[in-house]
This record gives sequence, structure tokens and C-alpha cells, in this order.
Amino acid sequence: MAELEVFRVGCSAVSAKRFDGSVTVNGDAEILKEHFPDFPIVPGACIVGFVTECITQMRQTVLGAFTLQRIAFLAPIVPGLVLSLVIDKRPGDPLNEGESYSFRIHHKAINYCRGVITVEGEGL
Repeated sequence: MAELEVFRVGCSAVSAKRFDGSVTVNGDAEILKEHFPDFPIVPGACIVGFVTECITQMRQTVLGAFTLQRIAFLAPIVPGLVLSLVIDKRPGDPLNEGESYSFRIHHKAINYCRGVITVEGEGL
């Protein structure tokens, strides 16, 4: 299964309101051999999928439908990087029925990806 795993979580602190973890990009992941073979980068869909998996850990329930807002891919995420992922549950919004989570993937002062994911309901 290691060849399918794009991100590996090192140490992490997980609660219902916050995920704070260290992640490493797995250079052996099969998807990286196909996504720009001469300069492999992690596809945006893999990044969003990984963040939603971490939100699932925070919620301790399977996600249903979700929407993406203000997602910005600011720098390429390449094999071997050790990054920090921080996800914060946002306070309730009376105009929004779902639960919103802001996230940031970074290393020191460099932001690689950020955005907001709003969970519309629970999965099956």
C-alpha cells in the first residue's frame, strides 16, 4: 500500500477543532511517476483528498458532500518535502449550514496550499 500513499503523517495532534501535523511527501507513490515524470508534483486532487481524510479524523465520522472555497495552490509540492498541515474548524456561520475548516500546508514561511472546505453532511 505504500506505493499508493502520497502523504505520510509523522507526529500530529488531532482534536475536534484542530489538526496540526507534520507530513512527508512519499517519493515512491505511483501517481508521482505519471504526474509530470521529469518534475513530479503532487496533484491538487490528492492534496484535497488528504486534507479531507484529516478532517474525517477530526470529526470521527465519514464526510458526505463538501465544497471547496478559496483553494490556492501556491507552490509545487514535490517528493521528499517535509511540511506542516494545520486545519482549524471555523466558528459557525448562520448563512452556512455546513461545518467549515480552513487549512494551510506550509514549511516555515512558505505556503504551499491553503483554502476552506465546508462539509455539507455526513457520509453513509
